[in-house]
Amino acid sequence: MEVDLMDTDSNAFSPMAPRVLSPSAASVARSPSEAAGSGYGSFAAALSGLGGGHRLGGAPPALRLPSAAELQAELSAAVAQLSFCELASSAQWAAELCVALPAPAGDAVEPRGGGHVALGAPSSASTSSAKASCVLMLAKSHFGMREYSRAAHCLERCSELKQHPTAVLLRSYSTYLAGEKRREEEAMEVADPVEKCQVRNSELPALEEELSALYEEQLLDGLGLYLYGITLKGLQLKAEARKILLQAVREFPCNWSAWLDIISITSDLNDVTDIHSELPLPNHWMVWFFQAALHVELQRNEDAKELYSLLRGFFPDSSYILSQLATCLYNMRNFDASQSAFDEVRKRDPYRLTNLDTYSNILYVKEQSAALSHLARQAVKIDKYTPEACCIIGNYYSLKGEHEKSVTYFQRALCLNRNFTPAWILMGHEFMEMKNTPAAIDAYRTAVNINQRDYRAWYGLGQTYELLNLHFYALFYYRRAMTLRPDDARMWCAMAQCYDLMDRKPEALKCYEKAHRCGDRERMALPRLARLHRDLGDRMQAAAYYGQMLAQSGHAVLAAIQGSVPGSGAGGPLQPRPLGGGGGLSAEVVEALRFLMVFCAEEGRISECEACAVQLLDTAGPEKDEAKAMLLNLRRNSAGYV
Repeated sequence: MEVDLMDTDSNAFSPMAPRVLSPSAASVARSPSEAAGSGYGSFAAALSGLGGGHRLGGAPPALRLPSAAELQAELSAAVAQLSFCELASSAQWAAELCVALPAPAGDAVEPRGGGHVALGAPSSASTSSAKASCVLMLAKSHFGMREYSRAAHCLERCSELKQHPTAVLLRSYSTYLAGEKRREEEAMEVADPVEKCQVRNSELPALEEELSALYEEQLLDGLGLYLYGITLKGLQLKAEARKILLQAVREFPCNWSAWLDIISITSDLNDVTDIHSELPLPNHWMVWFFQAALHVELQRNEDAKELYSLLRGFFPDSSYILSQLATCLYNMRNFDASQSAFDEVRKRDPYRLTNLDTYSNILYVKEQSAALSHLARQAVKIDKYTPEACCIIGNYYSLKGEHEKSVTYFQRALCLNRNFTPAWILMGHEFMEMKNTPAAIDAYRTAVNINQRDYRAWYGLGQTYELLNLHFYALFYYRRAMTLRPDDARMWCAMAQCYDLMDRKPEALKCYEKAHRCGDRERMALPRLARLHRDLGDRMQAAAYYGQMLAQSGHAVLAAIQGSVPGSGAGGPLQPRPLGGGGGLSAEVVEALRFLMVFCAEEGRISECEACAVQLLDTAGPEKDEAKAMLLNLRRNSAGYV
């Protein structure tokens, strides 16, 4: 019995669903374990001298606490351990107490608790005072609770941390994310898609001014340079941003986020042909991962596949490399091999959702509804509040023909991440199925604004305008898609169809010829090439293409014609053979046989003409009567009748 996926708490969906417990709930849920990990025993020992028998409402006893230095050391160790265990609420509470202590006299006491140090936090010796170190820990705790403005304000008040590298990074990044959060909130209130994309981060100009001054004074480390780079990118200063980001990866090569931003900018600018000679890259092994990912972005899938295959030899258990290989195979339209690679990724890392929306596209194209249903259920169990999970469920409902439900889930994916391009594109496809062309155009345009290198959005816009019979506009968008996928026969066929409908036959002919040279898996180019040559009066070339059509269809009954027509395949003796019943002949095969029957009769090739006529006797349309008449005429001529 099939269970509707919409029953899985779909009505309770909220894009702001909490990922962490609230402070009050967290303190209740985690009180036993956190009390033990935060020095509860030491504090209980300090209170042991209070004596027993104290009752509520009685005279308060004299509290005997450790010294400020000891409390600071204990709370610092607790913050480090709680932060490492991702207990953000408790870490924030302990850090607030630590900052509230008076500055201890003399040197700070070494922290207790086995020397746990929060990853990336400076030791007390790296700051000018223990108080400043506590402020830094408090800011980090605010950041962990996603209180970005509070974190930035906390660091701004401490003059000792104005130029400390870690403090500068945390303060600037908190300011950046606070602006991004406000930008998302403002964008949600704008209805027009064009205006929505024009909403900017209001913190960027002031942040750029501050980071620029620090950059001139050479006070930014690798991570600080990365933050400066993404600030420039947000201000649409892409060339300058790439320059700074390249400096950032030279300082800190393992910052993959910086590499991804360089890829995004380079693909948008489209001004690099040889990255090794034109970009000042560091002499580091991370460059190979960057180059492979850039090849994928630029649709150079063969090169990317080769690089990832080499890298897999060094990282044989990497789920990332294997999923990237699967993506390359998907882009190359090798769906079977891509599906096998994704299956292996799922076996190795069953709770990984990254790139599984691409896997769901493969199952959709292959119409494997049972496998897609199972994948959707697994995604819901892992984390239904992710864009990938929502897209998988959307594909599931689309395959079932429930396009309204499908659109609902794609919209939910965009509530979680408005820059998730696949969701915009898939939602555009669904609006096309629903004949809602204005909504489809809005979806595709938004996808293009997010990522101009995604050919699917340009191709979708072309299809939409072609459906509206606006062929000139459709041709513009098809051209953009073709520049991104110049070896994809579908792009050339789409352009050719627009030229044909605009009565520009020569241009259409060139596009179909290019599509034929690019492989043409859908076999769209050959029939249209044959018809165009026939309509233009070039019957010899039309016969050659019709002959190739029959060969591709497995009905190569005219090998002699293919050998005698310029530009066609190798020749050979004529070997007529039956093509099967009338139900086995497609309309295009019947069209080819009919044309070749008449063409061979005009050229005096009696045997080839007879072979075509015999095959047409298996059809049920008017071609059967024409074939009978042709055979009768051939027999009369062979018998000497006029």
